Amino acid sequence: MESMVGFLLAAAAGCAVSAVNYGLTKQAMTKSGGLVGALSVIRMLLSAGLLAGVYFLAPHTPWDRIWMLVGAAAGLTVPMFFFTFLLVRRANAQKEAEERPDPEHKQGGESS
Repeated sequence: MESMVGFLLAAAAGCAVSAVNYGLTKQAMTKSGGLVGALSVIRMLLSAGLLAGVYFLAPHTPWDRIWMLVGAAAGLTVPMFFFTFLLVRRANAQKEAEERPDPEHKQGGESS
């Protein structure tokens, strides 16, 4: 039962890293599509950094390392599904908005 506290703390840290990754990606998508590819390296470093931090710091805590690693991995992965859904929905909405015809341009050959 004591390891559950470590699991939950590591999962919370994973959720925080996932939220930061989501915020960075959302901001990059708003500014420029080219930044999203370069940002993947930063996102990967943040995620791997959390896992490495948990691995090396866990022996200095009263909790079991394995449960902390599982918690961090779950905290990174589960929110990622939700955040990815939000990003895809946002990208689809932007694409649909770009493809809609402009209502000011009348079709049908009217001339002014």
